[in-house]
Amino acid sequence: MDSYERRIRTYVVLLCLVILVGIAGFSWLEGFSLLDSFYLTVVTIATVGYGDIHPVTAGGKMLAILLIVTGVGCFLGVVANLVENMAYREERARRREKTNMLVGLFYTEMGTSLLSICSRLDPGKEELARLIVGEGGEVAPDPARIPSALESRTYSLDCRELDLASLRDTLGGKLNLLTLLLQNPDLEEHSRFTDLLQALLHLWQELSHREVLCDLPQADAAHLSGDLNRVYSLLVMEWVVYLGNLKRQYPYLYSLAVRTNPFDDKASVVIRE
Repeated sequence: MDSYERRIRTYVVLLCLVILVGIAGFSWLEGFSLLDSFYLTVVTIATVGYGDIHPVTAGGKMLAILLIVTGVGCFLGVVANLVENMAYREERARRREKTNMLVGLFYTEMGTSLLSICSRLDPGKEELARLIVGEGGEVAPDPARIPSALESRTYSLDCRELDLASLRDTLGGKLNLLTLLLQNPDLEEHSRFTDLLQALLHLWQELSHREVLCDLPQADAAHLSGDLNRVYSLLVMEWVVYLGNLKRQYPYLYSLAVRTNPFDDKASVVIRE
């Protein structure tokens, strides 16, 4: 995206410089007014041919040739990059839409349940819930602000409080889903969600390579807790962003996500009021 914008800005600046040179040159060489010079410059760059006004001096004709060579290229560069940028934006919007669908599939299949498991062990769950839920009880009221606040938060889950064997089996049962998601090209621009998938695969690998998952040495438990907290932090971050997308585009899915909020112990999918 940045490369498109840089190229467009470069061509626009060059085109403006060519126009200014044309106006100044025709005014000086041909003695035209600024308006006539601007008109003649635009006609020259657009190559539509001359009508009542045209250069008559040798210098004016040489300037017209220079404007045609440089101006047409800059003009075409601006138009071509604008068209390319529009196509890129449409393609990116399509990819973002598909990515959001993949993220939704992930949270439907396993993400929300993993969040529920982790949040029950989180000693800072209440603080996290206050950050995620607004004053009116709205989940993810400001998805643009919350992620920056979450990045500075420290997570302190202890893996020894989990049934690690059950977690290993759960992750192993979703291995095909994780692999398919990682292979999807639409996730190329969503690096944070890719990091989450890779962190989950790594956690499963760590657990699957241990024959015994109880009475772990303190150093090993600390290592696994670090992997678990990495997964948990990414799960929380992506969940908030995911809900922000649902709120804007799919209110009915947002309603269900709120009613299954893993940070609300009283949350219920059943609507009572």
